[in-house]
Amino acid sequence: MDNNSYKHFKIGGVVQVRRINKRMPFNVKGAVLVLVGALLMLLLIGAGCSRARVTEDFYQSYRVKAGTVLEIYNPNGQVLVTGLDDPEQEEIEIAAVKESYYGQSALDAVDIFIDIDDTMVIETVHPPGGTNVTVNYNILVPEGMLVSVIECSNGNIELRGVRGDPVIATSNGNITVSNVRGLVSASSSNGDLLISGAEGLGALRTSNGNIEAELQDIRENIEIRTSNGSISLLVNSDLALDFEAATSNGEISFSNLNIQTTLLEQTALIG
Repeated sequence: MDNNSYKHFKIGGVVQVRRINKRMPFNVKGAVLVLVGALLMLLLIGAGCSRARVTEDFYQSYRVKAGTVLEIYNPNGQVLVTGLDDPEQEEIEIAAVKESYYGQSALDAVDIFIDIDDTMVIETVHPPGGTNVTVNYNILVPEGMLVSVIECSNGNIELRGVRGDPVIATSNGNITVSNVRGLVSASSSNGDLLISGAEGLGALRTSNGNIEAELQDIRENIEIRTSNGSISLLVNSDLALDFEAATSNGEISFSNLNIQTTLLEQTALIG
Protein backbone atom coordinates (compact mmCIF):
# COMPACT_ATOMS: atom_id res chain seq x y z
CA MET A 1 0.00 0.00 0.00
CA ASP A 2 1.30 3.46 -0.87
CA ASN A 3 2.86 5.31 2.06
CA ASN A 4 0.74 8.34 1.13
CA SER A 5 -2.35 6.43 2.28
CA TYR A 6 -0.99 6.31 5.84
CA LYS A 7 -1.31 8.78 8.67
CA HIS A 8 1.31 9.13 11.37
CA PHE A 9 0.74 8.53 15.08
CA LYS A 10 3.57 8.63 17.63
CA ILE A 11 3.63 7.95 21.36
CA GLY A 12 5.84 6.73 24.15
CA GLY A 13 3.80 4.26 26.19
CA VAL A 14 0.66 2.26 25.42
CA VAL A 15 -1.65 2.31 22.41
CA GLN A 16 -4.96 0.49 22.39
CA VAL A 17 -6.80 0.27 19.09
CA ARG A 18 -10.42 -0.86 19.02
CA ARG A 19 -12.70 -1.38 16.22
CA ILE A 20 -16.01 0.82 15.57
CA ASN A 21 17.06 3.33 52.33
CA LYS A 22 18.85 3.12 55.47
CA ARG A 23 22.61 4.02 55.55
CA MET A 24 24.61 0.85 56.32
CA PRO A 25 28.13 0.63 57.83
CA PHE A 26 30.97 -0.31 55.50
CA ASN A 27 31.72 -4.04 55.66
CA VAL A 28 35.45 -4.65 55.09
CA LYS A 29 35.09 -8.42 54.83
CA GLY A 30 32.33 -8.06 52.25
CA ALA A 31 34.45 -5.62 50.24
CA VAL A 32 37.36 -8.07 50.19
CA LEU A 33 35.06 -10.84 49.00
CA VAL A 34 33.71 -8.62 46.23
CA LEU A 35 37.22 -7.76 45.08
CA VAL A 36 38.27 -11.41 45.15
CA GLY A 37 35.15 -12.36 43.22
CA ALA A 38 35.83 -9.66 40.63
CA LEU A 39 39.42 -10.89 40.22
CA LEU A 40 38.20 -14.45 39.76
CA MET A 41 35.72 -13.29 37.13
CA LEU A 42 38.46 -11.46 35.24
CA LEU A 43 40.63 -14.57 35.34
CA LEU A 44 37.78 -16.70 33.99
CA ILE A 45 37.06 -14.20 31.23
CA GLY A 46 40.73 -14.12 30.32
CA ALA A 47 40.81 -17.90 30.14
CA GLY A 48 37.70 -17.95 27.94
CA CYS A 49 39.26 -15.57 25.44
CA SER A 50 41.83 -18.21 24.53
CA ARG A 51 39.18 -20.72 23.39
CA ALA A 52 38.87 -21.39 19.68
CA ARG A 53 35.53 -20.88 17.93
CA VAL A 54 34.14 -24.06 16.40
CA THR A 55 31.24 -24.27 13.97
CA GLU A 56 29.16 -26.93 12.29
CA ASP A 57 26.88 -26.48 9.28
CA PHE A 58 23.46 -28.07 8.96
CA TYR A 59 21.29 -28.30 5.85
CA GLN A 60 18.10 -30.19 5.04
CA SER A 61 15.31 -29.71 2.51
CA TYR A 62 11.85 -31.27 2.56
CA ARG A 63 8.94 -31.27 0.17
CA VAL A 64 5.82 -29.98 1.93
CA LYS A 65 2.22 -29.69 0.81
CA ALA A 66 0.43 -26.35 0.58
CA GLY A 67 -1.14 -25.32 3.88
CA THR A 68 1.53 -26.95 6.05
CA VAL A 69 1.98 -24.95 9.25
CA LEU A 70 5.51 -24.05 10.42
CA GLU A 71 6.66 -23.66 14.04
CA ILE A 72 10.25 -22.79 15.03
CA TYR A 73 11.75 -22.96 18.53
CA ASN A 74 15.36 -21.84 18.97
CA PRO A 75 16.49 -21.01 22.52
CA ASN A 76 19.83 -19.43 21.65
CA GLY A 77 20.45 -17.85 18.27
CA GLN A 78 18.95 -15.92 15.40
CA VAL A 79 16.18 -16.96 13.03
CA LEU A 80 15.69 -15.63 9.50
CA VAL A 81 12.69 -16.90 7.54
CA THR A 82 12.17 -15.82 3.93
CA GLY A 83 9.28 -16.68 1.63
CA LEU A 84 10.06 -17.92 -1.89
CA ASP A 85 8.36 -16.19 -4.82
CA ASP A 86 8.38 -19.24 -7.09
CA PRO A 87 4.92 -20.91 -7.00
CA GLU A 88 6.49 -24.10 -8.39
CA GLN A 89 8.80 -24.42 -5.39
CA GLU A 90 7.44 -27.04 -2.97
CA GLU A 91 10.46 -27.53 -0.71
CA ILE A 92 11.43 -25.85 2.52
CA GLU A 93 15.18 -25.33 2.84
CA ILE A 94 16.63 -25.29 6.35
CA ALA A 95 20.19 -24.04 6.78
CA ALA A 96 21.72 -23.59 10.22
CA VAL A 97 25.12 -22.96 11.77
CA LYS A 98 26.01 -24.23 15.23
CA GLU A 99 28.67 -22.17 16.97
CA SER A 100 30.54 -22.56 20.25
CA TYR A 101 33.77 -21.71 22.05
CA TYR A 102 33.61 -24.92 24.06
CA GLY A 103 34.71 -27.50 21.54
CA GLN A 104 33.13 -30.06 19.26
CA SER A 105 31.63 -31.95 22.20
CA ALA A 106 29.46 -28.92 22.98
CA LEU A 107 28.21 -28.84 19.37
CA ASP A 108 27.52 -32.59 19.45
CA ALA A 109 25.35 -32.16 22.54
CA VAL A 110 22.91 -29.90 20.67
CA ASP A 111 20.43 -31.47 18.25
CA ILE A 112 18.20 -29.95 15.57
CA PHE A 113 14.89 -31.77 15.75
CA ILE A 114 12.53 -31.68 12.74
CA ASP A 115 9.06 -33.20 12.78
CA ILE A 116 6.98 -33.19 9.59
CA ASP A 117 3.21 -33.56 9.59
CA ASP A 118 0.36 -31.13 9.00
CA THR A 119 2.44 -28.97 11.33
CA MET A 120 6.20 -28.90 10.74
CA VAL A 121 8.24 -28.27 13.89
CA ILE A 122 11.87 -27.16 13.84
CA GLU A 123 13.39 -27.16 17.32
CA THR A 124 16.88 -26.72 18.72
CA VAL A 125 17.27 -29.18 21.59
CA HIS A 126 19.91 -28.44 24.24
CA PRO A 127 20.90 -30.91 26.95
CA PRO A 128 19.65 -30.36 30.51
CA GLY A 129 21.29 -27.30 31.95
CA GLY A 130 21.99 -25.91 28.49
CA THR A 131 25.27 -25.41 26.70
CA ASN A 132 27.30 -22.55 25.38
CA VAL A 133 26.11 -23.15 21.83
CA THR A 134 24.45 -20.71 19.47
CA VAL A 135 22.40 -21.92 16.51
CA ASN A 136 21.56 -19.45 13.73
CA TYR A 137 18.92 -20.40 11.17
CA ASN A 138 18.34 -19.25 7.60
CA ILE A 139 15.11 -20.84 6.35
CA LEU A 140 13.48 -20.54 2.91
CA VAL A 141 9.79 -21.48 2.82
CA PRO A 142 7.58 -22.20 -0.20
CA GLU A 143 4.69 -19.91 -1.01
CA GLY A 144 2.02 -22.30 0.24
CA MET A 145 3.48 -22.76 3.73
CA LEU A 146 1.92 -20.95 6.71
CA VAL A 147 4.25 -19.56 9.41
CA SER A 148 2.61 -19.93 12.82
CA VAL A 149 5.14 -19.64 15.69
CA ILE A 150 8.74 -18.44 16.02
CA GLU A 151 10.24 -18.40 19.52
CA CYS A 152 13.77 -17.52 20.67
CA SER A 153 15.26 -16.77 24.07
CA ASN A 154 18.39 -14.97 22.90
CA GLY A 155 18.49 -13.79 19.32
CA ASN A 156 17.01 -11.58 16.65
CA ILE A 157 14.11 -12.76 14.52
CA GLU A 158 13.47 -11.62 10.95
CA LEU A 159 10.48 -12.69 8.88
CA ARG A 160 9.83 -11.53 5.31
CA GLY A 161 7.54 -12.34 2.44
CA VAL A 162 5.59 -15.23 4.01
CA ARG A 163 1.98 -16.25 4.62
CA GLY A 164 0.23 -17.04 7.90
CA ASP A 165 -0.64 -15.39 11.20
CA PRO A 166 2.72 -15.62 12.96
CA VAL A 167 3.15 -15.22 16.71
CA ILE A 168 6.77 -14.16 17.22
CA ALA A 169 8.59 -13.91 20.55
CA THR A 170 12.15 -13.40 21.76
CA SER A 171 13.51 -12.52 25.19
CA ASN A 172 16.62 -10.67 24.08
CA GLY A 173 16.60 -9.46 20.51
CA ASN A 174 14.93 -7.39 17.83
CA ILE A 175 12.01 -8.53 15.70
CA THR A 176 11.75 -7.35 12.09
CA VAL A 177 8.79 -8.33 9.93
CA SER A 178 8.02 -7.25 6.36
CA ASN A 179 5.42 -8.14 3.73
CA VAL A 180 3.51 -10.83 5.58
CA ARG A 181 0.17 -11.94 4.19
CA GLY A 182 -1.49 -12.35 7.53
CA LEU A 183 -1.86 -11.05 11.07
CA VAL A 184 1.41 -10.44 12.96
CA SER A 185 1.76 -10.58 16.76
CA ALA A 186 5.19 -9.94 18.30
CA SER A 187 6.83 -9.55 21.71
CA SER A 188 10.33 -8.99 23.05
CA SER A 189 11.65 -8.34 26.54
CA ASN A 190 14.70 -6.42 25.35
CA GLY A 191 14.54 -5.30 21.75
CA ASP A 192 12.84 -3.25 19.07
CA LEU A 193 9.83 -4.30 16.99
CA LEU A 194 9.69 -3.19 13.35
CA ILE A 195 6.60 -4.33 11.46
CA SER A 196 5.90 -3.21 7.89
CA GLY A 197 3.78 -4.48 5.03
CA ALA A 198 1.72 -6.90 7.13
CA GLU A 199 -1.96 -7.32 6.29
CA GLY A 200 -2.88 -6.85 9.95
CA LEU A 201 -1.53 -6.51 13.48
CA GLY A 202 -2.13 -8.43 16.66
CA ALA A 203 -0.65 -7.48 20.02
CA LEU A 204 2.81 -5.85 19.92
CA ARG A 205 4.76 -5.65 23.18
CA THR A 206 8.31 -4.93 24.31
CA SER A 207 9.71 -4.05 27.72
CA ASN A 208 12.85 -2.21 26.64
CA GLY A 209 12.69 -1.05 23.06
CA ASN A 210 10.91 0.96 20.41
CA ILE A 211 7.98 -0.11 18.26
CA GLU A 212 7.46 0.98 14.66
CA ALA A 213 4.49 -0.51 12.83
CA GLU A 214 2.11 -0.04 9.91
CA LEU A 215 -1.58 -0.69 10.50
CA GLN A 216 -3.15 -1.57 7.15
CA ASP A 217 -6.25 -3.35 8.45
CA ILE A 218 -7.75 -4.39 11.76
CA ARG A 219 -9.55 -7.65 12.56
CA GLU A 220 -9.96 -7.27 16.32
CA ASN A 221 -9.05 -5.03 19.23
CA ILE A 222 -5.27 -4.76 19.61
CA GLU A 223 -2.82 -3.42 22.17
CA ILE A 224 0.60 -1.97 21.38
CA ARG A 225 2.77 -1.48 24.48
CA THR A 226 6.33 -0.59 25.47
CA SER A 227 7.64 0.08 28.97
CA ASN A 228 10.80 1.95 27.99
CA GLY A 229 10.69 3.28 24.46
CA SER A 230 8.56 4.98 21.85
CA ILE A 231 5.72 3.82 19.61
CA SER A 232 5.41 5.08 16.05
CA LEU A 233 2.31 3.90 14.21
CA LEU A 234 1.39 4.50 10.55
CA VAL A 235 -2.35 4.09 10.12
CA ASN A 236 -4.24 3.44 6.90
CA SER A 237 -6.34 6.57 6.39
CA ASP A 238 -9.33 4.49 5.21
CA LEU A 239 -9.73 2.73 8.58
CA ALA A 240 -12.40 3.73 11.08
CA LEU A 241 -10.89 3.20 14.54
CA ASP A 242 -11.19 4.08 18.21
CA PHE A 243 -7.88 5.04 19.82
CA GLU A 244 -6.79 5.00 23.44
CA ALA A 245 -3.21 6.12 24.07
CA ALA A 246 -1.30 6.79 27.29
CA THR A 247 2.27 7.41 28.36
CA SER A 248 3.98 7.69 31.75
CA ASN A 249 7.21 9.35 30.59
CA GLY A 250 6.81 11.20 27.33
CA GLU A 251 4.21 12.84 25.16
CA ILE A 252 1.70 11.95 22.47
CA SER A 253 1.67 13.52 19.02
CA PHE A 254 -0.12 12.79 15.75
CA SER A 255 -0.21 14.27 12.26
CA ASN A 256 -2.52 13.98 9.24
CA LEU A 257 -4.90 11.97 11.36
CA ASN A 258 -8.51 13.06 11.77
CA ILE A 259 -9.30 12.10 15.36
CA GLN A 260 -12.45 13.25 17.14
CA THR A 261 -11.03 13.33 20.65
CA THR A 262 -12.94 12.89 23.89
CA LEU A 263 -9.70 13.31 25.85
CA LEU A 264 -6.52 14.99 24.65
CA GLU A 265 -3.68 15.69 27.06
CA GLN A 266 0.12 15.56 26.86
CA THR A 267 0.11 12.05 28.30
CA ALA A 268 -3.27 10.68 27.22
CA LEU A 269 -5.54 10.54 24.19
CA ILE A 270 -8.95 8.98 23.61
CA GLY A 271 -10.72 9.34 20.32
